[in-house]
Amino acid sequence: MKPAILQGPSEPLGYLSDLEIGHRYRIGKTVIPLDSALEFANALDPLSFHNDPEAAKQSLFGGLIVSGLQSLSVVHALSVLGGFLMEDRVICGAGIDELRFAKPIRPDEVLDVTAEVIELKQPRPGRDYGIARLKYSVTSPVGETVMTFIDNHVLKNKRS
Repeated sequence: MKPAILQGPSEPLGYLSDLEIGHRYRIGKTVIPLDSALEFANALDPLSFHNDPEAAKQSLFGGLIVSGLQSLSVVHALSVLGGFLMEDRVICGAGIDELRFAKPIRPDEVLDVTAEVIELKQPRPGRDYGIARLKYSVTSPVGETVMTFIDNHVLKNKRS
């Protein structure tokens, strides 16, 4: 169930000391194929508007939509596998805030992902890491925002 990376990042996320509030990154482009959406939904989010194309036509969405949980996972995978989040500087994640599914994501739609540095929490005394809060935006092929969230990345402060 590895996501398709159609385009990688404009640049990798730097060390905490390299970052500036307001800097925007292009994370890349990805797509969630129908077979992947159905496999995920059947295993982990078995609601009819995710896994039954006929029943989904009668739903609020008027057709099949990708699970929001899968969408979030695919964006994370794009960030890591595409080379935006590099293991030499990312220690871990500290949580996701303000996750919003603004519009349905349809299978086979190309998703464009960007992120902006919105806050930097400097290291506490004696620590060589801090937190970078990035607001991620996912847009559809027609430029509509379909998902947003704030990811709290625990980053090394400087190169070792």
